[in-house]
Amino acid sequence: MDRALVHRTAVMEVFVTDAARLGEDTFAVALQGPRAHAYYNDHAWRPELLDPLFLLEAARQAVTVVAHQWLDVPYGTSFLISEWTTGFTDVAALRADGGAPAEFVIEVAARELKRRGTRLLAATLECAFVVGGHRVGTSTVTAGYLSGDGYHAHRAKSRGSVPPMSSAMPAERAGVLVDPALVGRELAHNVVLVDSRSTADGIEARLDVPVRHAAMYDHPLDHVPAMALLEAARQIAVLADGRGPGDVYPHRFHAAFHRFVELDSPVTVRAHRDGGQVTVDFHQDDAVLCTATIGVAAAASDDGR
Repeated sequence: MDRALVHRTAVMEVFVTDAARLGEDTFAVALQGPRAHAYYNDHAWRPELLDPLFLLEAARQAVTVVAHQWLDVPYGTSFLISEWTTGFTDVAALRADGGAPAEFVIEVAARELKRRGTRLLAATLECAFVVGGHRVGTSTVTAGYLSGDGYHAHRAKSRGSVPPMSSAMPAERAGVLVDPALVGRELAHNVVLVDSRSTADGIEARLDVPVRHAAMYDHPLDHVPAMALLEAARQIAVLADGRGPGDVYPHRFHAAFHRFVELDSPVTVRAHRDGGQVTVDFHQDDAVLCTATIGVAAAASDDGR
């Protein structure tokens, strides 16, 4: 699979193996999970489960392939996700077999296509995760599509200046890193929260995504990517949940992305638990830029509840 189809530079970050059109607006995308990835295989679950962030990345790659190959979205187009909802109904089926790569299919249905002439402006892409012929979860992505020139003009206008690139930002971590074991990671490089503290209604931390991170910044960007924000939401949700990170599995995600999260201004991440879910807000320059709700289940659960 051409890595440009999934907006990746490194071949090792490409998880799509094949794709086919099933009908006028339905598609099937085959994927294979990595067995020794420094990010997606770095977690505390035993027995080992597929990382939910890997599954979200798999969905992102699947809808990107569909957009380029069949929805006439040209290369160089910027994909702007505005809303993303994902849920897994069978956590037991997400267990990874240590002796073989995890293989599954994402079925994609393209809905609510908005075009100007032949150019796609926005779409909703509904995904179903299928493992061994069994549907184990769904993911719905609502996205807009901007040409490269249109994107750069929009970014400069909305912030009043040309944004810096991640490759130009300092690589040093700032602040006291959250203990990797507390957020279900083993490697400090995969932790994206610093200076955490308890608050009256939950937990607060500062966002610190390593700009040289091979997966979250596979290529230079002028903002904090959605996948990094979802990782931060997952980490602070595990902290706010209070159970051991190896005992819980984030199985529901809903995120609304209101504005770009800039690289050159501090971001505060705030979370509070409400029953079986955690609500997470990202604050930057006195505004809420992203809100996420994470549902957390027992990792040993067979039904995902």
